[in-house]
Amino acid sequence: MNADNIHPELVQVALEKVEGFAFERFSQDFLSVLEGRQFVPVGGTQDGGADGLYDCGAGRSYYQFTTQENHRDKIRKTVARLTEFGREVRTLYYLTSRFIPHVDKEEDLLTEELGVIVKIRDRKYVLSHINDSTGTIAAYNHHLSVYTQFLERLTRPDSSFTSAHVKDPSAFVFLQHEVSNRLGDRKLVHSLTDSMVLWALSDTDPDKGIFLTESELRERIFDRFPWAKKILTGHIGQRLDALRTKNASGREIRWYRKEQRYCLPYETRQVIKEETQMDESLKIQFMEELKLIASEQFDGDDGDYQLVADAVLRVVHTVFEKQGLLFAHFLSSSDKTDAPPIIADCIDEVLDTLSIAATNKELYRDYVENIIRKVFYHGSPRQREYLTNLSRTYVLLFTLQAEPRIIEYFSTMSASFRLYLGSDIIVKALSERYLEPEDQVARNLLKMASAAGIKLFLSECVLEEVYTHIRGTYYEFINYFADIEPYVTREVARNSEKILIRSYFYAKAEGKVIGWQKYLGQFLTYGNIDRPEGREELRKYLISEYQLSFTENVELEAVTIEKDVKLLSAAMLSNDDKKNVNLAYNTALLV
Repeated sequence: MNADNIHPELVQVALEKVEGFAFERFSQDFLSVLEGRQFVPVGGTQDGGADGLYDCGAGRSYYQFTTQENHRDKIRKTVARLTEFGREVRTLYYLTSRFIPHVDKEEDLLTEELGVIVKIRDRKYVLSHINDSTGTIAAYNHHLSVYTQFLERLTRPDSSFTSAHVKDPSAFVFLQHEVSNRLGDRKLVHSLTDSMVLWALSDTDPDKGIFLTESELRERIFDRFPWAKKILTGHIGQRLDALRTKNASGREIRWYRKEQRYCLPYETRQVIKEETQMDESLKIQFMEELKLIASEQFDGDDGDYQLVADAVLRVVHTVFEKQGLLFAHFLSSSDKTDAPPIIADCIDEVLDTLSIAATNKELYRDYVENIIRKVFYHGSPRQREYLTNLSRTYVLLFTLQAEPRIIEYFSTMSASFRLYLGSDIIVKALSERYLEPEDQVARNLLKMASAAGIKLFLSECVLEEVYTHIRGTYYEFINYFADIEPYVTREVARNSEKILIRSYFYAKAEGKVIGWQKYLGQFLTYGNIDRPEGREELRKYLISEYQLSFTENVELEAVTIEKDVKLLSAAMLSNDDKKNVNLAYNTALLV
């Protein structure tokens, strides 16, 4: 791009933040350049519904500029106001800062309804023409650029990321981005230390004479993040030395030897600012995609789509936060944790806080659930990137708050890592068989772990649990679903407690599998489900599919104390953690 051009991501951020009067002034300047002298700005508080008009031989066209949602309602009211004012309306151009799904369909719908030619120009239109000329660029600089000034603040200003469990949740958005960028071949603790140093120096500016000494830098970090004192104290000095060299990956800091002070130079601030801009743009694009998915679920105004998209985002945050709270509690407490959150419960919790009529709540619940399922299991690259960033942020927030020594553990852990898999992750991997490869979370995790040199073990006791689960799933299907299979909808299927039954019906609805026997038959011969041969076939399938090493129970029993295993097994039975004696023993033995 030409150095004077405006980056589309910057324009996108500005249009997301711009206020009504500023957008109207921008639109008048913008269209005066694009349309030429025939375009006449009007506007004002008594404009009779017109913000601009266009005179040509074929008649007069009118313009409406707005940042408001619900474009259909706004267009109807604009046409009515223009007519009431005595204007003959043949064509209405509607320029909005918002994203409107399926512009062509909306134009056709409103043109037919109102008897007026309606032309909609939404955010994408502005993005595609903002760099057409020096005049369009000047319109941006004069009226929109002020709405991107918040990007100058290096700490991530993501207002959607809030949590009552930490002083400054936005700081963790900054940390996850910096840690992700800086990992490379560095130790995790070094990347974290570097990120904390950059965060502490985020308000420094050599041009304004704002600096920090090392002691002031430490004080700022430890005051805001008390947990950091436990693990970063011994690393800050050496990382300051490393960061003031010229090979710090575009994130070097400046050191003034005489004054013993530090600051971020302009170059580093620019690198971080550009990444902040990318983050903000990614969130906006993620929300646009949610609105687009919503428009495929039901017919509505863009405000209706926005309401559903906002609800989806809040549900995702709620799920991640509750999972984080459970994990933090697990790390820092010996008490029994609560049950894991169910997404359906989180949806209900969010919808209860929104202004939705009781008669529509169940409808919106279905919209939100369907969109979340599509994003989680059939996500676009942009959706996966946004969710990945979000999950990293929550992991950092709750892990570091609860038990920062985990950072030290993973920094010093030897390359030889041996993992005994539990039945839950194996069953989840089986259920992902027909998802797109990029969305197979458990399957990809196992394959990446194996490729990274981690030794994965399947124990005999876990094999027994997985086999028992498949057999139980088989009987549930036979008893409850086989006779009504042609009538089972996605909504009915989702109520099954067995994940393999749910995944079967989802895959069947998408035409990826044609029968229950063939579905289960990919893991073991259907006719052998109740025979010892079936268990052996399942063992061979798992070992081959995920490169697992098999460990028999006698090997585990040789390195455990039988009395302890039985005590733990009995405790799980008495506490209703396990309903079956054999399963309780298997779990206790593996523990």
